[in-house]
Amino acid sequence: MTQQHPKDTLQADLEALAEVFEAEEREDRRKEAQRRRDGLPEPGRDIRTFEGFADGGATPRT
Repeated sequence: MTQQHPKDTLQADLEALAEVFEAEEREDRRKEAQRRRDGLPEPGRDIRTFEGFADGGATPRT
């Protein structure tokens, strides 16, 4: 039976990645809050739809 070490490489990599994600999320929230304070419009979103789905061509079965 193998013994798990609390600081194995996979766990350390996951923790480091989580820290990076958290830092990016904080930065995004800071930028969004600053944009709202400055009264700037919301940035445009690149939303794509599939033909026949979003235009009502495909409806769910009832």
